[in-house]
Amino acid sequence: MNRRSRIDVAELDPPPRLIFNPRAGHKLGMPTNPATLPALENALAHIGLRYELRQTRAPRDATLLAQQAVQDGCKLVVAAGGDGTVEEVSRPLLNTDTALGIMPLGSIMNTARALCIPRDLVRAARALVEGEMLGMDVGRVANRTFLEAGGVGLAAGLLGYFNRLERGTPRPAIVVRAMLRFVRELRSPRLVIVADGQRFDLRAPQVTVSNGPYVGAAYVLAPQAQIDDGKLDVVIFRGMGVLRVLLHMATVAGGRRLPPPAGVQLVHASSVDIGLRRRRPLPVHADGDVVGVTPTHFEVLPAALQVIVGEPEGPCAWSY
Repeated sequence: MNRRSRIDVAELDPPPRLIFNPRAGHKLGMPTNPATLPALENALAHIGLRYELRQTRAPRDATLLAQQAVQDGCKLVVAAGGDGTVEEVSRPLLNTDTALGIMPLGSIMNTARALCIPRDLVRAARALVEGEMLGMDVGRVANRTFLEAGGVGLAAGLLGYFNRLERGTPRPAIVVRAMLRFVRELRSPRLVIVADGQRFDLRAPQVTVSNGPYVGAAYVLAPQAQIDDGKLDVVIFRGMGVLRVLLHMATVAGGRRLPPPAGVQLVHASSVDIGLRRRRPLPVHADGDVVGVTPTHFEVLPAALQVIVGEPEGPCAWSY
C-alpha cells in the first residue's frame, strides 16, 4: 500500500487552520521552550503561508477546534503546541482527508521527532509548505487513541504520577509518596499477554506497546518502531526487576537510541491483550495518560492519520 502523497498547501481553500496553545512549552511551572506566538507568526510569514489562527483557552479546546476545522472543510490543521496539543488535534482528523501538521512549541515533541519535524520554527514551517504527507498508524486502548505508545505497569504508573505533579494536585509531597510506594510494591507481576493469537505467560514489571520510538520524556523504549508498518511494537521487560527497568529508562531518555537490555522480548502485533494472574490490576497508559487498568486490549489503526513529515536527517520512524 502506497502511504505517501503530497498536498499543495499554498492553494488550500479554506487555508490551513493553525491551533495555537499559549500554555505549551512549560513543565512543572517552568518554561522549557522559548518559542512565542510572535516567533511562530514570523516563521510562517517567512515562508509566506496563509492560515487562520485559533487559540486554545482551556483543556480539550484543541480537539473542539480541530473538529470545527474538519467541519469547515479544512484539509490541513496545524497543531502549534506540545505533544498534548498534537494528540488532542489529531483525534478529529482520524480517518478523514484532513492532514495534521506540527509547529513544535512544546517541551519534548515526541511525535515531531518521529516525523522528523525540526525544532527550528522556520524549518518546521518549510516542511509544512513542502506538503509531503504520510499515512500514519495510530494505536488504541480503552477507547483512547495514542500516537506515541501505550503500556502497562511501571511506566504507566510513573507517567501518571508525573502528570499529577505537573498539574499540582494534590500536594506534590502526597504524589511523591504514592509514587514511591507504587514503585516499591510493583515487583515483577505475572502477566498473560496474547499478541495476534500468540500467548505468553511470564513475569514483567512493564510492557510497552509502541506505535513510534518515543514516549514520555523522549524515552526510546521501542527504537525500531515504525509508524507506517501496520503493527505495534510490544516490548516486554521480561524477568527484570524494577530498578533495572528504571536504569534503562534513564539511559534512553532524551531520545537516545540504545539497544534494550538483554532479556527484553519484542513482538510485532496488530492486536494485544494484557492481563494478570492473581494480582490486583496494573495501570494502563496511552501517550502518558492513565486510561484504565488491566485487563486491557490494544490495537493498531493502520494509516488512520494523514501527517506532514519532514526531511529525514538521521534514524527515521517510517519507511522511506
